[in-house]
Amino acid sequence: MDWVRATLSETAAISRPMPVERRVSPGGIGILAKFDDADFAAAYCARLQDGPDGAGSDFPVDILTGKSCPPLAAWTDASFPPEAFHVTLRAAGLRAAYPFQGDVWRLCDLRARRGLQWCASPDRLPPWDGSAPLRQHLHWLLEDKSMRLAHAATLGLKDRGIVLFGPGGAGKSGTTLAGLAAGLSTVGDDYIALSNDPAPQAKLLFRTIKQDRVGLSRIPHLAARTSGQAENWRGKVEFDPGSVFEHAFVDVLPIRAAVIPRIAHAAKPALIPIRAQAVMLSLMTSNLHQFAGEPDGGMPFFARFLKDLPCYQLDLSPDAARNGDLLRAFIERLPA
Repeated sequence: MDWVRATLSETAAISRPMPVERRVSPGGIGILAKFDDADFAAAYCARLQDGPDGAGSDFPVDILTGKSCPPLAAWTDASFPPEAFHVTLRAAGLRAAYPFQGDVWRLCDLRARRGLQWCASPDRLPPWDGSAPLRQHLHWLLEDKSMRLAHAATLGLKDRGIVLFGPGGAGKSGTTLAGLAAGLSTVGDDYIALSNDPAPQAKLLFRTIKQDRVGLSRIPHLAARTSGQAENWRGKVEFDPGSVFEHAFVDVLPIRAAVIPRIAHAAKPALIPIRAQAVMLSLMTSNLHQFAGEPDGGMPFFARFLKDLPCYQLDLSPDAARNGDLLRAFIERLPA
């Protein structure tokens, strides 16, 4: 605990002042992101929801890329049990991503309001980091406000929406794009913020959608509009759908139903009622226990979230337009 506090204090002194400071508000969480690398700042902030200028209650997070700080400390006790590590820090209002990744530290002091992401160089960060910047800190900050970082997609219309759960490859992103083409909106197709207060709702974290080229080809004009963009580490194109669909992103969607998409190659897509337990089983592979060793794996939160929501399985058709039209008609019938 002393080492975490000392590290946060020392790096805060290094980061004063920083070349780039940006206010962002993913999920409505105000963050003052302080960078030692302007190019790195531009890449991160292009994906995060902007925050208002001049906000006074933002949570500071120093994002150091090795340009302005000494070499990272090395952790030598690889046998320390993650569960004991997290319990010890949590009792003091501290968080750390543990087991530690080589040359990358992610620390947070919720009581002193200070966060740190410190890497030896940007190429030491995991490949998913560019798609979901500050994912670890958002997990901690959302949890502190009784919210949850969720691996899920969303679609909605005005004051009603649905959340789509399922593991990678289940069809969440393709279904989201089909819905956007049908005139729906989203708060994301990968990582989103979920809240139970005062009722189930989803909030925007990242302003990107990821899809492979086969999926892009199913949406009119989308393949051509994204043909010049490179593929990410998983062979998917990351882009801001707001450049194609004017209505693409909204900040918040009230959630009225939970849906599990299934690639069924059906002639016509169909929504089939299922029990909430089936959704919980799907969540076990994609959401529960995402962060190793942390005591709250998410089960109580998702049980409350699904308690009063109707749940469905969506058997998908290869015809994206049919999928999108079905979901729009379904969402229009949901209670406001």
